Amino acid sequence: MASQRGGTPPYDILILSNGPGELTTWVRPVVMELRQQLPQARLSLVLSPCPHASGQEVRIAHQFIQVDRVQDPDFFLAFLLTGQTEEAWDWAKRGVVLFLGGDQFFAVCIARRLRYRLVVYAEHRPRWQAWVHAFALRTEESKQRYDGGRLLGHRWASKMHVVGDLMADGVASAIYLPGVPVWPSSGSLSTQPPAKPTAGFSSLTQISTLMEDVPSEGTLSEPLPSRFAEEELLPRGWQRLSDGGRTHYQVGLLPGSKPAKLSLGVPLLLAVADELRQRLPNIRFVIPVAPGQTPQSLARYAHPRFNPDMALVYGTSAALEQTNLGAQFITPFGTTIQLWTAFPAYSVLANCDLCLTTIGANTAELARLGVPMVVVIPTNKLEAMRAWDGILGLLVNLPILGTGLARYINRLALRWLGYLAWPNIWAGREVVPELRGHLRPVEVAEQARLLLEDRQRRQQMQMELQQLGGKPGAAQAIVQLVAQQLSKG
Repeated sequence: MASQRGGTPPYDILILSNGPGELTTWVRPVVMELRQQLPQARLSLVLSPCPHASGQEVRIAHQFIQVDRVQDPDFFLAFLLTGQTEEAWDWAKRGVVLFLGGDQFFAVCIARRLRYRLVVYAEHRPRWQAWVHAFALRTEESKQRYDGGRLLGHRWASKMHVVGDLMADGVASAIYLPGVPVWPSSGSLSTQPPAKPTAGFSSLTQISTLMEDVPSEGTLSEPLPSRFAEEELLPRGWQRLSDGGRTHYQVGLLPGSKPAKLSLGVPLLLAVADELRQRLPNIRFVIPVAPGQTPQSLARYAHPRFNPDMALVYGTSAALEQTNLGAQFITPFGTTIQLWTAFPAYSVLANCDLCLTTIGANTAELARLGVPMVVVIPTNKLEAMRAWDGILGLLVNLPILGTGLARYINRLALRWLGYLAWPNIWAGREVVPELRGHLRPVEVAEQARLLLEDRQRRQQMQMELQQLGGKPGAAQAIVQLVAQQLSKG
């Protein structure tokens, strides 16, 4: 890295981003490409405050993204107003500000202060066209709609460059892992169904000693290393979908990465797992632990003492156990859910028959992998949904009044908003089920059961998801735009 070589780098690239989804699916593949094409650049990541943030963004950046330095969002306002970072960073004379999440206006201000060129990845709408030097657009429609139009003589058309969907690169950047299908081959995501579950399974076992205090951070030992590389790619007992003679269903549970989602998502999906196991005893579950979370932190959301929202979703508690093969949850009814901590977890997700997930970037990642899913949007606690942008975000986060306003605004929004899962947004129709409302575990479990037992429907869903998925290449095109702007600087 530039900072490790010593001396002032020939140029700086400042990446502006915010939430965990942007970091793992946008910033990560672009940084990988920057290291290949512009190895002499010093890469700085500045995080702006985000209503969707998990609070673990700095940790995610240090652990999973190879940048030279990271600025905490707590110091963003001071940097925006004064140009001074917490650690008094120096800046090369030449550089580019690259916008990969947040508010485009912030990127304009920072670029003008540093006198750097500005490249903006605009997933939906490019803004501040007069002050941006190059836009990397996701779709051709955006280019035609926002290039200036007839009245302005297409004055900004030269700034508009269609690069494709960066989300596809976020998935593709990790699919070199064995066990993950080669993108975008549709044949590698076979949905060979498991054998029909046999009758006569035992009744659920009550475990009375599970709900003791949750272990504190660091009390669990690290899982023992696996003997075989194959075992490290998939949870124990997990089988590839292409394997013949599978005898069980494989279901992924994705409760989210932010506290507002986890407080409802963890106990709800644990209860759904209990219900599903009663209907389909030959079934296995896994939770891919999101970046910034740990098995211990998830365990707090599975304990009624630390999660008062558990009763709102009729949720199930669970105890955290450590085995020689890793961590797992065990519910009082005996259901075991493995916790997969390796990141990215595409090797696991690609070998799931079905995933139950919240809304967010994970729905786009599952779509890129062609994994059938049920999207769960519980409104059991409307005041918990405060991740709105702009003036709405300010109102719902006001002290005292914010809770009531959040409940009222969310009730209206959920009534009028369209699709919330990315594959449905892209298609303009319901490709995957969206279950929203005052949800009960039995309802979600029944929807999942119907899908698991309907092989043809899952195959159709898989085909539609793969058709929605774009091809990788956006990250490379964005870096080429950055290189062009450096040459002009």
